Order: sequence, then C-alpha cells, then structure tokens
Amino acid sequence: MNVYMARQPILDHNGNVYAYELLYRSNGSENAYNGVSGDESTADVINNAFFGLDIKNVIGKAKAFINFTGDLIKRGVPKMISPEILVVEVLENQLADEEILDAVQDLKERGYMIALDDFEYSGAYNDLFALGDLVKIDFRTTQRSIEETAYVCRYSNKLMLAEKVETQSEFEYAKKLGCTYMQGYYFARPSIMSGRSVQPLPVNLMEVMQLIAQPEPEIRDIVEVMSRDTAMCQRILRLINSVYFGMSNKVSSINQAILILGLDYLREWVYLMGMQKITQNDSVEVMRLALLMAKFCRKLSELIPEAEGQGESFYLMGLLSMIVFSGDRALAQALDEFPLTNDIKKGLLRRGGVYSDVFEMAWAYLDGKWDEYENLANKYHLDSDEVSDLFVECTKEIDKLNMI
Repeated sequence: MNVYMARQPILDHNGNVYAYELLYRSNGSENAYNGVSGDESTADVINNAFFGLDIKNVIGKAKAFINFTGDLIKRGVPKMISPEILVVEVLENQLADEEILDAVQDLKERGYMIALDDFEYSGAYNDLFALGDLVKIDFRTTQRSIEETAYVCRYSNKLMLAEKVETQSEFEYAKKLGCTYMQGYYFARPSIMSGRSVQPLPVNLMEVMQLIAQPEPEIRDIVEVMSRDTAMCQRILRLINSVYFGMSNKVSSINQAILILGLDYLREWVYLMGMQKITQNDSVEVMRLALLMAKFCRKLSELIPEAEGQGESFYLMGLLSMIVFSGDRALAQALDEFPLTNDIKKGLLRRGGVYSDVFEMAWAYLDGKWDEYENLANKYHLDSDEVSDLFVECTKEIDKLNMI
C-alpha cells in the first residue's frame, strides 16, 4: 500500500538545512493535518519514516523533529530513535505532571535535544522551561508574546526557532530577536513524501503483541509468528540496518535478527506498529505468496547437498521475495536497507550460486515456467515427483494458517 508523510525544512540563519520536521499526512493530495489523535499521528509518522520511506532518505544527514504526546513520552517511545538524529518536540499542555517531567529529564540525560513547541513563556512553566534546549516561537502570535518569550530565552541561553515565518520582514525580525533557526512558508511549505509499504497482518501483529507483553517472552514463539509475516520481518531488518544501532552484523535468519534487536527494542517497536491504523488491502495475498516462497525455498534447499544446514537462510530469502516483485526502486538499492548475508542478497538479485538457483527454481515452479524449473532441477539432480510432493506440503501448511 502507499504511505505518506510530509517534511518541512528547518534552516539556520544562513539558509542551511539543520533539520526536518516530520508531519502526519493521510494521503498524497491533501497537504494538511486531518485531526487524528496525537498518538496515532506520531506512530504513523515514525512507522512511515522508517518502514515505508527509509529514514536515511527522509532526512539525510540532518536531524528529525518529531512531536510526541505525553503518553508516548512516558512510555519511552522517543528512546527507540537515536539522539544523534532525533529532536523531541513537546507541547507545554502535555507536560502537566511529574511523571512526564521525569521522563523528559531522563531523555535529556540520554543526550536527546528537547524542543518546546508553541511555547509562550509563563512562570507556571518554569520546570518545563528549564528542561527545554530549544524553544519554538510561533510567529502567528502577538508581538508582545513573541518578544517576551524571546527575552527570557536569551536571558536563559535557550536556542530559539522562529516558526511560521511567512515574509522577508518576519525573517529579518527573527534574526534581530536572536533566533538561531527558522521554519515557515517563507522558506518552504511542507512537502509530501510517499512510498510503498507491506503492512503486517493484524492477526500476526496481535499475536506478537500478546507474546511480548508476557513477563518472560519465549523467543521461539515470537520467531514462529514473525516467520509468517514478511512485513514484520522486513521492518526488523530495516531497524537493524540503520546506523542508529551501529550494527555491522549480517543476518541469516529471523531468530538472529530478533536476538540482535533485543526484546526491549522489539517490544516498543511492535507497540508502535500496533498503534498505526492497518488496512487489509492486498496484504493477505502478498503475505501468502511470500510465505509459500519461504517454505518452498527451504524445502528445495534440503534436497541440495551444497545447501545442507542452511534452511533458515533460504527461508528468509524466500520470505523477502516480495522485495523483488513489488517495488518501484532498483532492487540492489532496496536490498541495501537490509543487513543480509551476501549469499541471500546474491540469491534475491539472481547473481549465480546455489541461493540464486533455488530462488529462481522456486519462482519458476510457482509461475508455471516449467522449462526454467527443469533446467535448474536437472542441474541439482532433483526428482520432480519429490519436488511436487514438497510443494503440495507447503501449500497445505499455509492453508492451515489463519491469515485474516
């Protein structure tokens, strides 16, 4: 399905991009916030930025300003993203209790920059103001409010960001006030970004959420469920591959991916995925085909001596088969988002070797291209009747699954 979000640049006073504010958008034609809940819109923005668009393509080397509700801050959701790229935006009316203030203090101690959004200084917000590193001053408020807030920020050595700057005179005024950063229509309107994303099946997502909610989750149970869902598998791989985990590991199985990510990160990311509105569209059929490829690739590998003991790697390759057939980007570029072993990548790119042969053989069989299948089957001296039995076995296993 198509996913959408918007980004608006935040510039320094020399016109260089310092960051992008990431904004919720429900479609590609309406460049405006449509009023969904704060929790839902933030979940949608983060899911789409990381899983539908790839965060590195969204912000490049800049930072990301993301607005978090009090509930998400208390839960620790910002900690899922590295402080190297994230600026945590909070609204003054969302920080009304000690628990949230303590959570913001914890974020600061972990190295996160805190931006106070739509902030107008008042003595009632002294505790909150003390925690802020940067204050966003709304240039659509009164001049008196702007100047009073700017005065206190200068006195307190707070960075200032002038937002909703719409004219040259307001730009000059912001510089005169001492604003380090600027944002608004004078520089650029939010631009909509879109991408493609296969969504987790609700039944699988719900089961994983139930599993990780247990005090001591069983990894093998989580692996079993995620092994049925190419969307969750792809999302975990993208997270591991991001620079924000600093991992150089190359993944060869779903079990390994979950162990690298760790249960704490997995729990929060699954929670965030669960908050995003999921639509059925064509996800069931996509998932069914990917799962069939995964099971069939593993079965074929078990017949080939050169692939002995590598069944889970062939399974992962098959589960990721939808990357090959359902995207508009170059395949090699898409695979750069996943920390896969070279064997699996070569298989998906069909660049020779046993992984490539198994992938092409499985796909030719599914697609009814019998000449292509037989050429590869003969290369490995496979018995066609045995392969047929294995394929039927795979389809029966999938038919038993509840994928709705």
